[in-house]
Formats: sequence, C-alpha cells, structure tokens
Amino acid sequence: MDFRAAAVFSNHMVLQRDTPIPIWGRAKPTMEVRCFLSGNRWGDGSIAHTKANDQGHWELRLPALSAGGPYTLTLRCGKRKQIFSDVFVGDVWLAGGQSNMELALIDSKDGDLAVSACNDPRLHFYETPKVTTPEQAEQAQSGWQVLSPETAARVSAVAYYAAREIAREQNVHVGILECFWGGTFAHCWMPRRLLKQFPEGQQRISWYDAQIGDKTDEEFDAQCREYQSQVDAWNQRIADLRAIDPEVSWAVLNEECGLFPWPPPAGRTAYQRPGNLYESMLRQICPYAIRGFWYYQGCQDEQWPQDYAALLRNLVRRWRADWNDSEGKLPFLLVQLPMYDTEFPGSWPVIRAAQSEIAHTEPNAGLVVLADCGERDNIHPTDKLTPGRRLGLLALDVVYHRPAVGRSPEVSSVTYQDSTVTVRFTQTGGELTLCGNAEGFQLAGSDEKFHNAAAELLSPDTVRLTCPEVPDPVAVRYAWENFCRADLHGGTGLAAAPFLNTKGE
Repeated sequence: MDFRAAAVFSNHMVLQRDTPIPIWGRAKPTMEVRCFLSGNRWGDGSIAHTKANDQGHWELRLPALSAGGPYTLTLRCGKRKQIFSDVFVGDVWLAGGQSNMELALIDSKDGDLAVSACNDPRLHFYETPKVTTPEQAEQAQSGWQVLSPETAARVSAVAYYAAREIAREQNVHVGILECFWGGTFAHCWMPRRLLKQFPEGQQRISWYDAQIGDKTDEEFDAQCREYQSQVDAWNQRIADLRAIDPEVSWAVLNEECGLFPWPPPAGRTAYQRPGNLYESMLRQICPYAIRGFWYYQGCQDEQWPQDYAALLRNLVRRWRADWNDSEGKLPFLLVQLPMYDTEFPGSWPVIRAAQSEIAHTEPNAGLVVLADCGERDNIHPTDKLTPGRRLGLLALDVVYHRPAVGRSPEVSSVTYQDSTVTVRFTQTGGELTLCGNAEGFQLAGSDEKFHNAAAELLSPDTVRLTCPEVPDPVAVRYAWENFCRADLHGGTGLAAAPFLNTKGE
C-alpha cells in the first residue's frame, strides 16, 4: 500500500493552535513514519514519529503550536515522502449540518458581491467529499483552499461569515472544515450502533429500513438515475423562470415549476440512510484537531419533532467522544431554525425548543437565535450574513471571551397577575427594543387557545403583555409558530429567543 496521509491533510491547511495535533494515514505495516515541520521553534528537524500498525494505519501527534506560519510539513516513510506547503497554525471550526449550512456563498443574498470581495488570505476551507460509503471516500479527491474571489463561490456562506468575524478579531488564520449535506436527518450523522441504543434512534432505523425492504442495489441505482432526471428537469424550469425574472418569488416558482422532487429513493447506500454519512464523511476527518463545532440542522427532522432532542443530544455527545472529548470541553454552537411556513403544523417550534434545551444543558454549548430571520415560502433563506455573523459573535463571546455580545435575550422570569403577564429577560445587551408592531407574543387562558397579545416595555429588561380575549392568562409564548413575526430584540440587535411558559412552572 502506498504511503499517504489522510485526504484532509493537504497544502493550504490550517492546523489547530495550542493543542496536540493528530496526523494519520496509511503505510505498509510496521513501517516508521516521521514528521518534519520547517520554520517552527524546533527548527527543521523531526518533531514526531510513529510506526504503522499491522493493518497499515498510523497516527502521530505534533506538539501544541502557537499561531503562525506559513510552514512546510513533511512526512517521510522509508524512501517515500509527502510535502505540504503553505501550512498555517490558527483555529479550525467544523461546520456541520444540512442545506442551510451548505448553502454556498455565491447562492446567498448579494452573493456575487460577497465572492468578489472575498480577499482575506487568513481564511481557508476544506469540503469533505460528499460520498455515501467509506470505499468511495478512499477514491474522492479533495484539498484545502485559501478563500479568494476565485475559490470562494462554493464555500458555506454561514461558515464564511462566522470565520470572517473570528479572523478579524483574533488576527489568526481560520480553517473551515466543512462536513454537511442538504436534506439530511440528524440520524445520518450518527453510527447505527449508537442509534440502536435509544428508542428514537431505533425508530429511525426501522422507518428507513422498511423503505428499502428487499430492494436490490441495482434497483436502487435505477431509481436514482430516474430521480436525478426529475431533479435536473426541475432545476432547468427554475433557471428558465429566473432568466426571465431574477427576482421571482418562491411562491411563483413553486406554482409554475412544481415542488422540488422529494423524497429521494431509499437504498442501502443512500445518503439519508441512518449512519451512512457518519461513516463516509464525518469519520474521514476525525479526529482532525479543531477549536469546536458549528452545527446547523433540523429542517429534515420536522416529521418527528418530539424525537429531535434525544437525537441531537446523542449526536453532540458522539461527536465530542469521536474527538476524544469525554468532558465536553470542545464548544458546540448550534444555529436555531429560522422562520418557515412548513407543512407540518407546530413542528419547528418544538425543534427550536430542542435546540435550545441542548444548548443550555450540554457543557460548553451555545445557541444562535434566528427568530427574526427566514422566509415564509423558502426553506433556504438567502440571507446568510445574519446567521453567520451571529455565529461568529457567539463564538467570540462564549469561546474566546472577547467583548462581543453574542448571546440573545432570554426569559429569566414570568409573573402572572390578574389579566397581565410580565416577562423579564436576561442577556439583553443593553435595553430591549420592540420593533414593528411588537408582534410575536401570545397569551392563552385555561382553554389553551393562544391569542396575539399587546406588548409594551416596562423597563430595559421587562415586557408587559395583555390581551382582551384572555382576561385570566395561564400561559405565554413568544415566536412559537412555524412562521410569524418576532419583533423583540436586545440592545445590540440580536433577536430574543423563542419561549413557552405555563403558569406554575
């Protein structure tokens, strides 16, 4: 077997600062592998070495390095060697999830301008190849790239804007380790052996395997070819209408072109099959040294919103364990679902609540609130500057402990008195503001029917609510619909977090 490092190591890569750095790959069994790093404090000598095991796998660890570069990293095994140039040491963030994390910079709002202005050489990215089996991963081509107008079109827009905030404030090179696929469930990103260990995971396996049934791989391949032809035809219809009217709305597109063909065929090697992408994508970049995780996913799980908290909690813990983080020290920053008028009534508030629960109960986790973002008829809102910038600010606040307000206003107490409900918030970033028509708040009485409430600010951190239809309120909620206006913000412009509270809680 030829000597080589894993595909995630290449020219232009960013290595994580201030922590030991694992490097791994394949070689002939028992062969010695040495690592050399030029331009560092040890000079140009060997700084790590190991031997391949009986199966030809090797892994060594570089000692912790402070931010710097460019370096040249050389790996030697017998007479063979690999040389990686333009290597920097800085911060690496793994950007995971589905389509809203995947949405490319060029496809985001003002994407052409953003790509043309992308000229910060401190930003790098690596896109994990989108394959569905480890065998395909072995053959896939990939490599790190420096962001520039020539390379930035396909980078994750959300991750780009977040990384830009960090690079500017920290003045270090920042690597975006992309690992995402649109239309994926949380169960795609966990091993099947883990899913079998809890009821919600077991249900996902049973549900998907029932769709496969006794279908052969050949039948699945034929279905995939037919499905791709439907997708191509749909994309062409969309492109034709946009050529006539670049500003055409999604409501018109859906009406004229039909809905996107969905779902894709189920099969043993399908990307939606439980556990597949965990093995074929996530495990291929694990345990590349990182600063933490960015995770934006949940839309696809809207059919089973009550399951999402259990799935997400297991995912967070599994990913951390895979990165040898049993104590939960690696930051895990979640992006909450924005507003969207989905076909599953009441599902997105439950998923948002699950994301909030995990962010508040798992160690070193955080939440980007998007209650004021989204498009009614577009599950992929094109404004990615807002979530990306908020993700970067959250990281600067809770991870880097910089003077940036990254946490959204959250409820600290609720008081019910006669016909009035008073809600006090924390993390206000100054004085709360009610924009527009002060929408988003609702009250309910003992009949459990919610009605829109009038809101007024009593103090910089307190809102008072009333509703003529609810003379004796027993419950209050905010931004608790699939799609609604949410007009409450903190002093720095961050949206207040959705919440549901019942009297006596």
